[in-house]
Amino acid sequence: MKAWLGAATIVFLIFAITIVAHAKGKIYEPQDPKYGTKKEYTRQQKEHRGLNDKNKKYTTCRLMKRIQSRVTGRQACIYRGGNQTYTLMYEDNCPSQYKCIYNPWQKEPSIDDVVDSLNSIKKGNK
Repeated sequence: MKAWLGAATIVFLIFAITIVAHAKGKIYEPQDPKYGTKKEYTRQQKEHRGLNDKNKKYTTCRLMKRIQSRVTGRQACIYRGGNQTYTLMYEDNCPSQYKCIYNPWQKEPSIDDVVDSLNSIKKGNK
């Protein structure tokens, strides 16, 4: 029984050491340009990281609600686009429509959250 327990412990330690040894997966990035430069991301990597602006979809967002702050005078504008794309902007004057990034099936921002955020803006500017 003790021999079996000792053997199991040794096997576990071997696995643990090998996992720790290969876990970091560091990639060499030279600091000096004479040894080479960092490779650029591929098109697909840029797309997954959100760095590629060409593939972003846009939709027309139209003004749905407008709430004006009594304290600051700024307006909170809630816009709705295609497939329930909602955006919230704080402006002095709200345009009736603009091009926004397509982000479907969002839930509508609540009026209470909008009023609270407008009040917090004033509290931060004291």
